[in-house]
Amino acid sequence: MIFDGAKWISNGVREYVGRVKGVHGNPAPYFRKDFTVRKGLVKATLYATAKGVYEAYINDTFASDELLTPGFTNYNKVIQYQKYDVTDKLRKGKNTLGAVVAEGWYAGELAFKKQQYFGSWPVCLLMKLVLEYSDGETEEIVTDGSFKTSTGRILASSILDGEVVDNRKPESFEMFTSKVDSERWDNATEEGDDFSLLSPQTEEPIRFLHRLKGVRVGHDKGDIYDFGQNAAGVLYLNVKAEEGTKITLRHGEMLDGGKLYTANLRLARCEDVFYCRSGKQILTPTFTFHGFRYAEVIVENGSAKIEEIYHNVCHNDLARAGLFDCSSELVNKIYTNALWSQRGNFISVPTDCPQRDERLGWTGDAQIFCVSAMYNADCRRFFARFLRDLRLDQRENGAVPDVSPELSGLTGAGTAAWGDAICVIPYNHYLFYGDRTVLEDNIDAMKKWVEYLRTHSENLIRPAEGYGDWLSVGEETDKSVLATAYFARSTYLTAKCLDWLGGDSAYYYFLFGQIKDAFNKRFTDGNGVIKSDTQTCYLLSLAFGLCEDREACFTHLLRTLERRGNRLTTGFVGVSLLLPVLCDFGREDLAYGLILSTDYPSWGFTVKNGATTIWERWNSYTPENGFGDVGMNSFNHYSLGSCVQWMYSYMLGIRPVEKTPGFEEVVIRPVTDPLHRITSASGSYQGENGRIDVEWTDEDGIVTLIVDKPAEMTMHLELDGDVISVEVDGESAPISMLPGAESACVRYRPRHGGIRI
Repeated sequence: MIFDGAKWISNGVREYVGRVKGVHGNPAPYFRKDFTVRKGLVKATLYATAKGVYEAYINDTFASDELLTPGFTNYNKVIQYQKYDVTDKLRKGKNTLGAVVAEGWYAGELAFKKQQYFGSWPVCLLMKLVLEYSDGETEEIVTDGSFKTSTGRILASSILDGEVVDNRKPESFEMFTSKVDSERWDNATEEGDDFSLLSPQTEEPIRFLHRLKGVRVGHDKGDIYDFGQNAAGVLYLNVKAEEGTKITLRHGEMLDGGKLYTANLRLARCEDVFYCRSGKQILTPTFTFHGFRYAEVIVENGSAKIEEIYHNVCHNDLARAGLFDCSSELVNKIYTNALWSQRGNFISVPTDCPQRDERLGWTGDAQIFCVSAMYNADCRRFFARFLRDLRLDQRENGAVPDVSPELSGLTGAGTAAWGDAICVIPYNHYLFYGDRTVLEDNIDAMKKWVEYLRTHSENLIRPAEGYGDWLSVGEETDKSVLATAYFARSTYLTAKCLDWLGGDSAYYYFLFGQIKDAFNKRFTDGNGVIKSDTQTCYLLSLAFGLCEDREACFTHLLRTLERRGNRLTTGFVGVSLLLPVLCDFGREDLAYGLILSTDYPSWGFTVKNGATTIWERWNSYTPENGFGDVGMNSFNHYSLGSCVQWMYSYMLGIRPVEKTPGFEEVVIRPVTDPLHRITSASGSYQGENGRIDVEWTDEDGIVTLIVDKPAEMTMHLELDGDVISVEVDGESAPISMLPGAESACVRYRPRHGGIRI
């Protein structure tokens, strides 16, 4: 084991001793050990983790630029560790290995019950520094009782409530310099050597990846700043202050009458407090993050001049995979809003929101948005890690929890469209990345989930339980209809994944057929009307292959749209299916009309009302009624942004091929606007086998489509319309040459209104 010889260490504090009002955290312990590096050092590798969150230092230098390590996991089931090359941070002679640790997700108060779910004090540190010399000798510095410990500037820290810092004390990096007399520090307490839960971090780390400059827009108790974008991160201030000045940083997503709107934060305090030393200094917290666009800076007990103020934005450092742009600035804004919501909620796990007392890995949100996320960014390792944790949290009876990492007793398990993440995400992961390992790792969990659904059904009809089509507008889909539809969907996806693995899928295809029959017998009348008669119930039936008469089912979908004035009523579950199904049945005119609408409810309505991210509710804010229910009203919630999937796979037409996952081949099937409200679109997707670029323009009903891709990637161009001309690699060519083209230009006159499935 990598950490053999090391011990978990703490400062020995086993109870709450903090004295900071509003933040239930102890002063963060610092640990350090001095050691000597001799001549001939070739390589130095640091392995580190914590029960808590930590920053590691070599001398006065941060060991890496990673944040909130070791990440959000169920610490009772898996603890991730990190590996850093720190060779260039060491010098010949005396050096110091150190770290500072806070409660974080391990011992901090989490979610809307504000409880400690995985552990309590003490927070613990585990490190091993391996020094390799040119003569072949190796030396190891390990955490044990020889380490010294003290407290410092971080008086209290909380993921939800923020941080309190005494800037009159040394900066964290200064605690690991030779100027500090660590002999006066206490000896660290050894806490054992159980490393059985340790696992290397495989997903990309959290980093600061964007910096937004603040503009002063008003004053309440303090100056209020607008950073122009709702995002997740922390404030960074360069100030000049008097000794003892108290500066409080408050965060909010919106303004209400010129004041910071914080009612939707619920029990999360979301404030950082600094007690200043005299002179210039930087104010920024270490072990927390906030979701905000606006911030208020309150100066008390002295004076301070703010010379710079920024929002340092953090999220997992995922490589950008997709780009999208079109002739509609409204649609472009909807796209970037969803992209920013993805960034703000991909912080260790795919969370629901980054601002209030929640910030949990809701499985329903993740499965609904996963395809949009994969188009936007390289999520291969990110979702593989999330699925690992989901498997660890799966119950013995197969039920999958509503959130992962699971917080015991907080939420339920076995919920339709939430637990189905264990089938939906692996299927789409393999479709996008062709990573067979992910299928192999998850197929047993998928089978267990399907079996749980089967045994917790009556004649294959699932009970009317769960969240339903969460936050739908004006219509409520029967929960049994939705749950049974998802039972069928997970069964079908399990069969498809078994096909990819070369397994026996016959049982699951047979079971799918049985569920389909049961669904129609129980929920559909003789005229094809499905129980509850909502947009979502027809979308589920069409998208999941459940209806026996697809055209009749689609006719009912159109009827439910028309009775609402062609406005959507879908919530989290139905919204991702709406635009694709309309296009599949030749009503791209309606799909484009919905994405371009600014009437309530619509994506455009939120943009018209100032959204810079996707809102949790269609009515999170309305001019008539103001803010929505403060009990649950996030302004950064990616679920309703699942329309991004449609932008890539329908507007641009970039789609993977099920028979050859991982984009070994690509289908190009753009769907243009028959009413010419959008006249061009362009974008790309960087897949496992190269980059695919698509651009189309519509001039007087003639579409010019340009596709660039790797020559070895087979392209299947599927166009509804009359082809006028074809160019392959710059020369006129027959359409039969398109599959192997590196660059292709096709001019055609689209036909609209045809059913494609």
